[in-house]
Amino acid sequence: MKKFLMLFHTLFFLIGCSHFLKNNHEINIVHYNIFELDSKKLSDPNNEQVLAVKEILNEQKINILSINEIQFDRPQTPLPHLMTYGQNMLLLTKGLTKDDDKADWSFSFFQANTGNKAKKFKGSYLVPNDSRVKNVRKYADPVNYGLFPGQYSTALATTYPVKRKVVINDLPWVSFNPKANLKKYRDARGKRLPKNMPLFDKNFVDTVVDIQGKEVHLITLHTVPAYHFGNKASPNYQRNADQLKFLEWYLTGKTTNMVELPANYEPLPEGSYYIAMGDWNTERENSKNPGAHVLNRFASTGRLFPKEGITHESRGFGNHRLKMLLDYLFYSPNLELKEAKILRPEEKRLFLGCGPNALAQKNEEGRVAVPFQEKGKTCHVTIDSKFYRQKMASDHFPIAATLRFKN
Repeated sequence: MKKFLMLFHTLFFLIGCSHFLKNNHEINIVHYNIFELDSKKLSDPNNEQVLAVKEILNEQKINILSINEIQFDRPQTPLPHLMTYGQNMLLLTKGLTKDDDKADWSFSFFQANTGNKAKKFKGSYLVPNDSRVKNVRKYADPVNYGLFPGQYSTALATTYPVKRKVVINDLPWVSFNPKANLKKYRDARGKRLPKNMPLFDKNFVDTVVDIQGKEVHLITLHTVPAYHFGNKASPNYQRNADQLKFLEWYLTGKTTNMVELPANYEPLPEGSYYIAMGDWNTERENSKNPGAHVLNRFASTGRLFPKEGITHESRGFGNHRLKMLLDYLFYSPNLELKEAKILRPEEKRLFLGCGPNALAQKNEEGRVAVPFQEKGKTCHVTIDSKFYRQKMASDHFPIAATLRFKN
């Protein structure tokens, strides 16, 4: 009898330990919008930006890696000598340290709508700041932006087994929101918008993974910027809001407008595990942007990260750089956030002065001297070397989070 009781207690203990270990499994996530990450950069093993990105990522534990602004590579796009197809995320993750070194990366990577209607110049696509033309925007896709197909795509890499993927890129905007009056907007060339204009200028992807025997939906979304780019009749503000409303509906089953879609578009079942992440391109405090109201509904649950901080700033090192909070992570009620942070080192800015003698002061170790323009003068500051590395990598800063199951 005693042996039976001892065996029973041992089994009970082992079952309890197994349950405890499953619920305390740490899910390590990094989301990163990487500035203009195209095939040309990724095919160059000595590219300074890509090397900086990999250094930053290799300092983190990662099970789930979300990347925005990565080109979905197609042959001869944007340049004739580039010949790969769908390999850019593989190139980015090559050599990256994973949280589970024994696991392989699995990818969820699809071509965005961005740039599908871009025009070629003399037989090839243009690239940003292309010296061949004065205004490259004239050749960009007028509806979904982008200078070449696949530009600004979104990719996911994970060490967890992928069970299935749901990709939405052709859902008409008016199907989701019939009250979206497209007639009052104009595209970047001043023309009326197509009646079947897609809701997503990029795409919406749900990658379902197996984590400790539980299905977890990883939602990756890079919304259109809530900004007009000089087009006062731009649909961007409302399109941004409706993209976020679709996310809200997909995760919770409801949003502020009535949604009646075909059966192949369904929200997640109640009680699902989900983690949504991306550059959602509006700030919560900017009440003029309708998308901010959606973000504030997410924030009111206490499950939106970050609520404050800086994840994007304009390039360069001037005193008056634009600084914004645009990147977010939102998770289901049955998950809990153990820790999270914006990977933005302190700048530790030290002004050296303006003019030819500004660099007379010797740099300290771990600092970098950089120039900037101030009232027509070239001035210099020194900044922390880790902050400099971040600025070389992107105009966005990554967010890192560790989640675990509640039950």
